[in-house]
Amino acid sequence: MSSHNLYLGLDVGSVSVNLVLIDENYQVLEKLYLRTQGRPIAILSQGLERIHQSMPKSCTIAGIGATGSGRELAGAMVKADVVKNEITAHGMAVLQFIPNAQTILEIGGQDSKIILIRNGVVSDFAMN
Repeated sequence: MSSHNLYLGLDVGSVSVNLVLIDENYQVLEKLYLRTQGRPIAILSQGLERIHQSMPKSCTIAGIGATGSGRELAGAMVKADVVKNEITAHGMAVLQFIPNAQTILEIGGQDSKIILIRNGVVSDFAMN
């Protein structure tokens, strides 16, 4: 792989820490699902180290986004460019790949969500 900008996504939740590394074409280069074991920040640090080790040396991380219940702390820890709540993150991600989507269901470790999209915008949501 030649020199490329890569992008890192973090989802720090109550049950797991999820990391994904993508290239400029949205191709997934690395993804990790790690159980928090009650230590989300320590597990995030381990995940970041694993991502770093898997990166081609000629590549750089050009942007980082964080979401999940631990998004603020994780975002501060890695100096994230974007920190968004799960509703916004899900809506933006789904619309990127499925522009006509109208409904998103998400089953998380702490709660479940339904997100309604109208005219390309999150219009309503509910969670338990």
